[in-house]
Amino acid sequence: SGAPRTPFVTTPIYYVNSAPHIGHVYSTVLADIFYKWSVQNMQAAGDRAADGIAPLLSTGTDEHGLKVQQAAAAAKRTPTDHSAAVSQTYKDLFDGFGISYTDFIRTTEERHRRSVLHFWNVLMEAGHIYE
Repeated sequence: SGAPRTPFVTTPIYYVNSAPHIGHVYSTVLADIFYKWSVQNMQAAGDRAADGIAPLLSTGTDEHGLKVQQAAAAAKRTPTDHSAAVSQTYKDLFDGFGISYTDFIRTTEERHRRSVLHFWNVLMEAGHIYE
């Protein structure tokens, strides 16, 4: 009934102020299990394949904040270089564990900035943000 529902699975977006640890892997593996179950379940039911609708799994890194700046300084790198290096570490780790993410977002990407700006403006225009 109604529009088809596409499973959208997401992890937290992980801060790049330190290297990934077992908690990051645990959260991401759980999300991946649910994502893969959703894909398998839809395929078994023949559900929505004709419509080209498939489950999504999103993960990524948050590359803003004072702690990121401090971690970069401690590593004697710029925040940009530090964020890129640690973000790649997450990506490599998840790839090594066979995580089937459909999108790996970095908050420093232009597409993320545009999305946040749009969302902010929608909230402002609706009067949900005020001084």
